[in-house]
Amino acid sequence: MTSAADPSRIDAETGPATPTATPTLSGVPLRTAKPSPRASAQADGRPDRRKRRPSSAEAGVRVPEEGPGRFEIAPGSTGSTGAGQLVTYTVEVEVGVPLAARKAAGIVDATLTDPRGWTAGDTRALQRVAGDADVRVLLATPGTTDALCAPLDTGGRLSCRNGGLVVLNAWRWVNGAATYDDLDDYRRYLVNHEFGHALGNDHEYCPNPGDPAPVMVQQTKSLEGCRPNPWPFP
Repeated sequence: MTSAADPSRIDAETGPATPTATPTLSGVPLRTAKPSPRASAQADGRPDRRKRRPSSAEAGVRVPEEGPGRFEIAPGSTGSTGAGQLVTYTVEVEVGVPLAARKAAGIVDATLTDPRGWTAGDTRALQRVAGDADVRVLLATPGTTDALCAPLDTGGRLSCRNGGLVVLNAWRWVNGAATYDDLDDYRRYLVNHEFGHALGNDHEYCPNPGDPAPVMVQQTKSLEGCRPNPWPFP
């Protein structure tokens, strides 16, 4: 398989940090006992912990703060979408998170294969698989997210890309962010933003107030004067 991006890089909504070696369990990095340093750049110094009302589809869903660090992989696979270098991915949900892996995979698949998504650039083809993959998209509890994203400080509420892992905080998946009124659009943004890092894209900034925010803006934290936008090629 080809590498989607430099596997030594760590990207998150908290800003850049220097990666360090971590032990693994079942192929998933775990945080060492040493406390992780805080990320070097945070827009407001603290992750956004404000809760939003879940959509009716997720009403009553409560994501546990901690989990076992084991993941259920969504079964099956998709065809290849797009042109260019093939990047394969899995979708996995941490055991104990009350979200169905198959349903989560459907949302991720629809987002990544949308005509406004990353395949529109004609440089990558994307395909979900149920085995070895270039990228693992993980829906994880806040505690496991923090462990997998270290040394970045995700504060229990942010998400990241760490090497071949795209770690989506399941709390955000259920609760969204204050910057988005539409939970479905927020999920599309979250997938495209973190997967965008896996494809080698860095953070961007709002070009002009009132413009659609580039998807690589840290929109969970701030729109910087732009309008919410979940798509790389809107």
